[in-house]
Amino acid sequence: MGLKRPLLFGSLAFLLLAPAQAEWKNSINADFTAEAMHWNHSLLADKNQTHGIFTLKTPATLKNGRTLRFRFLPWLQYDPSGATKYDQFFWDMQEGYMQLQSLPWTLQLGWNVQTWGDTDVFNPLDVVNARRYQDPFRAEKLGAATVLLKREWESFFVEAIYIPRQRETYLPGTSSRWLPRTVYKSRKIEGTPVGSATLSGVVNLPSDVRYNFNKPTVLSAALNDNFGARVKFRLEGFDWTIAGFQGAATTPSVNLDTFNFTNPILPGATALDITVAPDVWLKATYYKTRMLGTSFVKVLGNVLLKGASAHTNVLSSAAEGVLPKESWENVLGAEFTFGLGGGAMTVLGQGTYIGRKEKLDTNSVSLARMFDRAAMTGLRWSPSDRFAVLASLLHDLHYQGDLVHADVSYKIADGWIAKAGGDLLSGRPETPIGTYGANDRVYISINLQK
Repeated sequence: MGLKRPLLFGSLAFLLLAPAQAEWKNSINADFTAEAMHWNHSLLADKNQTHGIFTLKTPATLKNGRTLRFRFLPWLQYDPSGATKYDQFFWDMQEGYMQLQSLPWTLQLGWNVQTWGDTDVFNPLDVVNARRYQDPFRAEKLGAATVLLKREWESFFVEAIYIPRQRETYLPGTSSRWLPRTVYKSRKIEGTPVGSATLSGVVNLPSDVRYNFNKPTVLSAALNDNFGARVKFRLEGFDWTIAGFQGAATTPSVNLDTFNFTNPILPGATALDITVAPDVWLKATYYKTRMLGTSFVKVLGNVLLKGASAHTNVLSSAAEGVLPKESWENVLGAEFTFGLGGGAMTVLGQGTYIGRKEKLDTNSVSLARMFDRAAMTGLRWSPSDRFAVLASLLHDLHYQGDLVHADVSYKIADGWIAKAGGDLLSGRPETPIGTYGANDRVYISINLQK
C-alpha cells in the first residue's frame, strides 16, 4: 500500500481541519553553486584532475493558512568531468511532502529527510536517511517516503516516523577516487586455501585496479518497515534529545566478494598480505540495526557544550566478517565564542570514542572509522558580516592519520557568496584516512541564493 492509505486519511483530515476562507500562498527559491575542484594527484581511474561541479536546489512551499502546507526540495548535481555517467549526473527529491497541522499536532506525509541529534561533524543519532557517497566528506542525505506524526507540549515534543521502504545507499562509482586505489584493508577475505577460515588482511591493489559491484544482498528485509521515535526537551539553556530507530543501517556493509590473487598463501596463516589481479568485485549487504541514543546542548555563558551517546545493535545475522558488530558511539564537544576586533572568533574542540568489536575495513563507506578515537579542533573567525574563515584539524588517535580542512568565504552581495578552500589527508595507506591520501584537493566556488 505504501503511502496511499496515509495520504487518503490525511486528505480527509484536511477537509475537516482546513478553514474555509484560508488563502493560498507560495514561495520558490533557488540555490545554485558552480564549483571548480582540483585534485592534487592524478589517478588512472580518474585522469581529470580538475572538475567543474554544478549543483542546483529549488526549495518551494505552497501553503493554505496554518493548516496545510506542501514542501518540495528537488536537487541535482552535474559533473561533466566525472569518470563515468554514474559520476556525472544525479538528482533527488529530498523533500516532497504534505503537512497537516492543527496544533499541538503535526502530520507529514511524503518524501522527507530527518536530522536527529545535536552534535556537529560526527552525530551518532543521525541514522534515519540513507546517503549518497559520491564524495564521502560531502555525503548528501536521500529523501525517503515517510509518515511523521508530532505532538508538541510547552517544553518538549514527541515525534514518531515510519518509512515503508528505505532507500538504498548510492555508493561511489566504479571509477571513483573514493574507492581504495593502493591497498584494501579488509576484515573478511574468503575463498583462501587455508582450511575453511575467513581471514582478515591487506590486499595490495595494482595501479590499474578495475572495480565492479555484484548484486547487493538484503538481510532480514532490512529496507522494509523502518520506524523510530524521539523526544526533545527544550528547557532554558538546555536541549535534550532521546531517540530510537530500527531499520536499515545508514550505509550497507561493503566487502570484497570476488578476486584473483597473484602470490601464494602460506599454510597456517592467520592474516594475509596478498596482491590481486586488476579485476575486483565488491558486494554491498544491507542489514537491520536498532539504535538507542541521547544527545544534548548546554549553554554556559559564551560556551556551547554538545554531546551524544548511542548504542547500535545489529539485528541481522550473516557469516563471520560480513557485518559489523554492535557499537557504542560517544562524542563530546565545546564551542567558545568571543569578540575579536569588530567581529567574532569561535574556538571548537571535539573528541570521539567508539567501542567496536570488528576489525578495520577501509572502503569509503567505512570512513567513519576515523572517529573510533579522534580529536578535532577548529577556528571560525568572522571579522565582518561579509568575511569568514574556517580551519579545522581532525587527528585519528587510533589508526593515526590527519584530515586538515580550511576555507575562506566572502559575501560579494546579497545572495552571492564566493568560497575557496581545500582538504589535506595523510596517514598510512591501510588506515581510514590514509587510504585516500591521494585525494588532497583545492576548490573555488560561487553560490547564488535567491
